[in-house]
Amino acid sequence: MLGVIGPMFLVIAVGFAAGFIPRFRAGQDHLNGFLFYFALPTFLYTAMVTAPPTAGFPVASVVIVAVVTPLVSIGLYYASFLLGPRAREGAAATSLAGSFGNVGYFGIPVAISVLGPEAGLAAGIVHMLHNLIYLNGYPLVRTIAQSRDRTGNSERSGISNLLRTQIVPILKRALLLNPVFIAMALALLVVFGPLRLPAAVDESAGLLGQTAVPLALFCVGLALHPAIEGIRSGGVPKRSIALGTVGKILLLPLLTWLAVLPFAAQLGPIWAGTLIIIAAMPSSTTVYVFTQQYEGDGRLAASILVTSTLACLLTLPLLAGLLL
Repeated sequence: MLGVIGPMFLVIAVGFAAGFIPRFRAGQDHLNGFLFYFALPTFLYTAMVTAPPTAGFPVASVVIVAVVTPLVSIGLYYASFLLGPRAREGAAATSLAGSFGNVGYFGIPVAISVLGPEAGLAAGIVHMLHNLIYLNGYPLVRTIAQSRDRTGNSERSGISNLLRTQIVPILKRALLLNPVFIAMALALLVVFGPLRLPAAVDESAGLLGQTAVPLALFCVGLALHPAIEGIRSGGVPKRSIALGTVGKILLLPLLTWLAVLPFAAQLGPIWAGTLIIIAAMPSSTTVYVFTQQYEGDGRLAASILVTSTLACLLTLPLLAGLLL
């Protein structure tokens, strides 16, 4: 199935090559801004509302994502404690990079390419669940943990201030002001409710959305440069890199597959395949940003991002072959 996945990796390679040209590196933030605020939301909206109808909405899919993914994240965190003091320091980064996949930029295009347009709705909903877990969960957990380290558990004023100045803004950005989340919520209202948008709006969204897949893959290639630079700077424990990569590329999709088996009849091939494909995605580029912001060092997450992306050259064609 290299014919399905191969062109996507070629676009990533083009983005990586473009990263050697200063003007593209300088414009990376602008490309990501257009992708995040316009191209990706309209792509997800269009993919979800135009997806051929499936046999209902399997609640088991929500349970699988909400249980398996956090369990892997927690397991990787505590497994890091067994690998020595340096790995223990990077436990949070290993936990995040080993379980938070590149769903929006990579997973949804792969799912649709492998399973067909029927996977658009399922992939969009799974993406929304991942966003709810990680774009809210990780900042909240790390913010609370770091606040406790600074102020202690008994200071009510510290907790009140934390809620007002940090936790509420995190939830606001991740939910109310997140264009991807808003687009997916709107698509769900269209698919499962009476809401219908004018044809001109749908057509315009479709035009913008057509730029999302190639631009997203191009941006993944660009993002490998700061990741590789983080690795070259040294000081990254190799055991943690191996643990995070194995967790993301092998453990999470394997446990997801095992969780899917008892619900296979309820899920059907599209939902089951989408859950497994998205679980098998390499680390998200967001993990570097989050660990740099909340841990003060993004090099370990960057290393897992690079190694998991390269490993997918082998694992994704094999997975696609099994699903088709």
